[in-house]
Amino acid sequence: MKRTIANTNNYFSSSVKKQTMIVNSVYTSAKVEGSKTTKKELKEHYKLIHS
Repeated sequence: MKRTIANTNNYFSSSVKKQTMIVNSVYTSAKVEGSKTTKKELKEHYKLIHS
Protein backbone atom coordinates (compact mmCIF):
# COMPACT_ATOMS: atom_id res chain seq x y z
CA MET A 1 0.00 0.00 0.00
CA LYS A 2 1.25 3.44 -0.89
CA ARG A 3 2.08 5.62 2.12
CA THR A 4 0.22 8.90 2.01
CA ILE A 5 -0.60 11.56 4.56
CA ALA A 6 -4.21 10.34 4.66
CA ASN A 7 -3.29 6.84 5.85
CA THR A 8 -0.26 7.57 8.04
CA ASN A 9 -1.41 10.66 9.96
CA ASN A 10 -3.34 9.97 13.19
CA TYR A 11 -5.45 13.09 12.66
CA PHE A 12 -7.08 11.46 9.62
CA SER A 13 -8.01 8.25 11.47
CA SER A 14 -11.61 9.33 12.08
CA SER A 15 -13.98 11.89 10.62
CA VAL A 16 -14.27 13.77 13.94
CA LYS A 17 -10.49 14.13 14.27
CA LYS A 18 -10.26 15.23 10.64
CA GLN A 19 -12.97 17.86 11.14
CA THR A 20 -11.30 19.16 14.30
CA MET A 21 -7.92 19.43 12.60
CA ILE A 22 -9.32 21.25 9.56
CA VAL A 23 -11.45 23.66 11.62
CA ASN A 24 -8.52 24.48 13.92
CA SER A 25 -6.13 25.11 11.03
CA VAL A 26 -8.59 27.33 9.16
CA TYR A 27 -9.43 29.19 12.37
CA THR A 28 -5.74 29.83 13.07
CA SER A 29 -5.15 31.05 9.53
CA ALA A 30 -8.18 33.32 9.71
CA LYS A 31 -6.97 34.85 12.98
CA VAL A 32 -3.57 35.60 11.44
CA GLU A 33 -5.35 37.46 8.65
CA GLY A 34 -7.52 39.39 11.13
CA SER A 35 -10.85 37.71 10.41
CA LYS A 36 -13.71 37.77 12.92
CA THR A 37 -14.83 34.22 12.05
CA THR A 38 -15.61 31.98 15.03
CA LYS A 39 -14.94 28.27 15.42
CA LYS A 40 -18.68 27.65 15.71
CA GLU A 41 -19.26 29.24 12.28
CA LEU A 42 -16.44 27.18 10.79
CA LYS A 43 -17.86 23.94 12.23
CA GLU A 44 -21.29 24.73 10.78
CA HIS A 45 -19.75 25.55 7.40
CA TYR A 46 -17.73 22.29 7.45
CA LYS A 47 -20.87 20.28 8.20
CA LEU A 48 -22.72 21.96 5.32
CA ILE A 49 -19.92 21.17 2.89
CA HIS A 50 -19.49 17.53 3.98
CA SER A 51 -23.11 16.50 4.41
